[in-house]
Amino acid sequence: MDPDADPAGDAYPDCEVVDAHVHLLPDDLLNAVYGWFGAETEWQIPTPDAATARARIRERTDGFVCFPYAHRPGVAQEMNEWVGRALADDPACVALGTVHAGDDDPRAVVRDAFDRGLAGIKLHCVVQGYPPDDPRLDSVYEELVARDAPLVIHASTHPFDRGDSTLAPERFANVLDRFPALRACVPHLGLFDTPGFLDLVDEYDVVVDTAVALGPASRTAADINGDDLPTARLREHADSVLFGTDYPIRPAAYADALRGARECFDSSDHEAVFAGNARDFFDLY
Repeated sequence: MDPDADPAGDAYPDCEVVDAHVHLLPDDLLNAVYGWFGAETEWQIPTPDAATARARIRERTDGFVCFPYAHRPGVAQEMNEWVGRALADDPACVALGTVHAGDDDPRAVVRDAFDRGLAGIKLHCVVQGYPPDDPRLDSVYEELVARDAPLVIHASTHPFDRGDSTLAPERFANVLDRFPALRACVPHLGLFDTPGFLDLVDEYDVVVDTAVALGPASRTAADINGDDLPTARLREHADSVLFGTDYPIRPAAYADALRGARECFDSSDHEAVFAGNARDFFDLY
């Protein structure tokens, strides 16, 4: 099956679709990511260049949120410059920047990202190699709270780090206890600790997205079993769930992500899950 096949019309819900989890990067970085997944995993992911990925995501959605993540210190500012130049003026897109805890001056990197027209920050604790409560990130959280700007933070063990104690709801709770006004999105439904992250949704301004967490092929690729997903509780939190795909870094066709979210949530909640929640959280209007 073509991993980048366009979804058929009947794959879509009867409402708008905003993809809250997209990665658009310079082609050299995209190719490096594709190469890692090809060498280190069995995932069959799409491999479009940046221009093609952008065109496809615009064709498939009514809006999208995209972000890079700095895999090592010293590269975030260059990534943010590219994203700002390529996407900050796209009315269909909310573009976020990134920062690394090991950068010489993380606050300065964040301020520069906002100066470039970016709307928030993405942290990927797994790839970047530090827990969410690393004290070097305090200035990042302070800056986001001061600006009331969104954070997307991969703070869970999905998909390859099940059982890692540095990636757990408790570690992100340490952050929220100190920065309770922080607005944060935890991708992948917080797998593999979804109940704990939903507890944070209950208490703070936290939402979750569905990227590579729903859909039969996505669940198989990420080794997600039935016990990992508390479906009834997710439905109770439909007002705090954002549709996302991880495109193009996803191990199943785009239609699988659409199908998974359609089947998980009641049709009466589709408008919120597929578009409304993301538009509200990221101010995409």
